Amino acid sequence: MKAEAVPGWASTLDSVVVYAQGALCRRLARGTVPRDGRVRVTGLPRSADPGSLRVRVVGAGGVRVTEARAVAEAESPDSRPTGELRREVERLRDAVDALRARRDRQRGLIDEVAALRPVPPPRAEDSPHRRTPVDAWLALAEFVDARLTASHARLREIEEELTHVRHELDVAVDRLSRASTDTPDARSGTTLCAAVTLAGHGDADVEVEVEVEYGVPGAVWVPAYRLAHRRGGSDGRLLLRASVAQRTGEDWTGVRVSLATADLRRRADVPRLRSIRIGREQLAPASSGWRQPPRGLDDLFGGYDAAGPRPKSGTATPARAGAPVPSPLPPPPPPPPPPPSPTAAAYGYGAPAEALPAPGGMPEGGESAVPGGTAPDRTPPPALRKAGGPRPAAPAAPGRAAPAPASAPRAVPAPPPAPATGPPRPSGAELDYAALVLHGPDGPPERRGRLFPESAADPVAAEHRRRAEAVAALPLPGHAVRPRESAGSFDHRYDAAARADVPSDGTWHTITVGEVAVGLRTEYLC
Repeated sequence: MKAEAVPGWASTLDSVVVYAQGALCRRLARGTVPRDGRVRVTGLPRSADPGSLRVRVVGAGGVRVTEARAVAEAESPDSRPTGELRREVERLRDAVDALRARRDRQRGLIDEVAALRPVPPPRAEDSPHRRTPVDAWLALAEFVDARLTASHARLREIEEELTHVRHELDVAVDRLSRASTDTPDARSGTTLCAAVTLAGHGDADVEVEVEVEYGVPGAVWVPAYRLAHRRGGSDGRLLLRASVAQRTGEDWTGVRVSLATADLRRRADVPRLRSIRIGREQLAPASSGWRQPPRGLDDLFGGYDAAGPRPKSGTATPARAGAPVPSPLPPPPPPPPPPPSPTAAAYGYGAPAEALPAPGGMPEGGESAVPGGTAPDRTPPPALRKAGGPRPAAPAAPGRAAPAPASAPRAVPAPPPAPATGPPRPSGAELDYAALVLHGPDGPPERRGRLFPESAADPVAAEHRRRAEAVAALPLPGHAVRPRESAGSFDHRYDAAARADVPSDGTWHTITVGEVAVGLRTEYLC
């Protein structure tokens, strides 16, 4: 059975709101809604925050969004271009390697020619001395000198060419290091998209436009001003400008840029208003953040389970003709779920309270097990056995009383401590509601329909966010101040006068926000 491919819609970045740290991007995508309503909106940067994803239909017309989530998909290394700069660097590196090999061969040839020496023929003991052929010696010297002159000239040309190519390589590497991070690496294996489910379109083919909004780190801005006036004049023009730097992983080309002095990461919780009463002071119990799970939660997925297992993608292995059909093996018993913490159980996360272990942590009538699967050795050392001394008492297991001697009456075990009363106290991770994930019907049985902290982290996305956040340490332009330091008690938002281009290269780019007419008065200080 072959899984049906989900259609993908290409998106275009339309507007960006740059905060004191971070940015909120808005993409637009258009396409025809398929019958099942599932589409993929591509083009999201890898550094996008999955928890900030918001999708809505522009000009609804009865179509609405029922599900939206960020999905990392595998990407072929050749599906996207590596960029002209990267290819130029690879070409120059190959040229440098080839020139180095030619230079080494030329040096070897020079050493071979320089090693040429006249060798006289061997002389027998009874043969008389012969005259040295001076003409042959001079001819050999002239040959060596001519060859060395030409070889050294060729070696100088190769070294000059190698120096020039090395300089070009250094320039290309510097341009690549300062280039936009929108160009993906050839070794990048994943891409981010928004999996969206639409409803309300019926069976007809409807073309809609969706708006995808997400937050990204790695964007900063600082205000800048420019005053233009004539000497002796009484008016001037104050130009409001902004220096923007971003390394979010995508180029902002032809987008509407807005600048906000607020902090995108600041929590905006609703304040709690406390009542003031006259009378005897009574300490109000601290809220634990716990809520009772709704009734009938276990029966919520009854219809899903009754429909049977979901068909798996792939093709089944064909059986050979005449081969006996093996009988289906009974399904293995499901492994027992791990005992959740009392806090998680109180949240409605896991098993009920009666499924938790005993207060002492030991099963009834069991022995304390060591983390290797063997019981602790309670045999006394050989010295005590030979001496006939008293045997040492066996150490008591955790949660159990030590065994009494045989001559003494057996002590009655102490009753278990009374369970704590009142609502449970969740941990800090369980109170971080933004990080809790509601598990669906395909999750473990003890987690379906319940909230649990999301523990799985994406190392690739974390590396992209770490690189993007490095832009916050960028040195500020001259006389510039961070917007959080100069905004005052209130936050403001400014919209740029026109669309702008801000590449993802981690350097400052100046854009125009607006222009204001001002009155001037000249004063002289002496």
